[in-house]
Parts: sequence; structure tokens; C-alpha cells
Amino acid sequence: MKHSQNEIERPEVTQRIIELLDKQNEKGLKKYGTTIDLVSDMAYDWKLMALEEAIDLIQYQQKEIIRLERLLNPI
Repeated sequence: MKHSQNEIERPEVTQRIIELLDKQNEKGLKKYGTTIDLVSDMAYDWKLMALEEAIDLIQYQQKEIIRLERLLNPI
């Protein structure tokens, strides 16, 4: 990894996470016209939103597990 003197050398995994965060922030800005920092604290039930996102994550993970099982154990 080549970096300028002022840049922090980050592991690849960290770099990819930062890239994903940047993409999500861009997507949110395009969709909602603002950043999460500027949204009112009272605009949403943030804990409920987090719970809903976690439930989606669990479903996506289970779907991926099923996909990989099918690849590894074709019928």
C-alpha cells in the first residue's frame, strides 16, 4: 500500500469498510438530500430503525448461507 506522508496506512478490510460507508453516505444524500448528521434526532425512532436493519442483515446472511450450501452440495 502506497500512501502519502499524511495518509494513514489501513488494512484492506478497513479500506473496504470506509469505501462502503462513503457509498452509503452518497446514496443517502442523493435519496434524502441531507446527511444523517443533519437529520433531527426526533425525526425517526432510531433504535427501531437499527433493529429493522439488523433483522434485514440476519435475513441476508441466512440467504447467503443457503446459497453457499447449494453451491457446495449441489443436488
